Amino acid sequence: MKLAVLISTRSDFPEQQLVTSCDLAKCLNVPLTGIITSDQGLDYYPVDTGGFVDVAQESIDQAERRIGAYGAQFKAVCEAQAVAQDWYGKHAFINHEWPVLSPYFDIAVTTTPIAAAEMAKLGVSATIQLDDNSVIDGFDQRCVIAWDGSHAAARAVRAAMPILPRFHAVDVIVVDAKSRTLPADIGSYLAAAGVSSTIISEISGDAAVSTVIMDHARQADLLVMGAYGTSSIIERLFGGVTEAMRTDCKTPILFGH
Repeated sequence: MKLAVLISTRSDFPEQQLVTSCDLAKCLNVPLTGIITSDQGLDYYPVDTGGFVDVAQESIDQAERRIGAYGAQFKAVCEAQAVAQDWYGKHAFINHEWPVLSPYFDIAVTTTPIAAAEMAKLGVSATIQLDDNSVIDGFDQRCVIAWDGSHAAARAVRAAMPILPRFHAVDVIVVDAKSRTLPADIGSYLAAAGVSSTIISEISGDAAVSTVIMDHARQADLLVMGAYGTSSIIERLFGGVTEAMRTDCKTPILFGH
């Protein structure tokens, strides 16, 4: 398995999130690759004749120095945590780099201000959302899968499949099932892959679907779910399950799209 962590120099160095990413790498017994970008691309600098060329070049130089500094900090944290590492840094937009790099990674952890759900839409790899309060301790007790039969949820489950056997309990939460067979279908699929699971079918009633899922996810090591059943822009404007989970859920979330 190949594990990446996405880091932007647009914010302060995410040391605590990186330490947690190292904890995840140790649990999975894999090295960690840091992908560091400035979230600004060379193509977006006007380079006409005149003094502005010098200003642009100075800005590029500053960005590259910052990337180098973050790379050194990344290496230092990984060494302190005894995690094998390498890193890739580029003065570019992460939105442009990740679609190119994602085929070579199974999972990517995102750090502030990069949104895991957005990165899941852009690449082929699943992404894991961590924040400063996330805890990776053993990472083997309970995994919750939020299942609705969508393509996004299916891709999330497939991405999680290599790590599902490590959990002592895998609970599948089906809220407002779209068909009577939906809970049984996902249970059969997981069983065929050698994953024993408990299927929990819920009716949301007056509660939001995200609230029902979050109630189950609170005592889990990992939540697996699809990202954005509708447009991410519409979800930001009007709300939605993905937006609610990514902003309010404290459990690490593995997103697929």
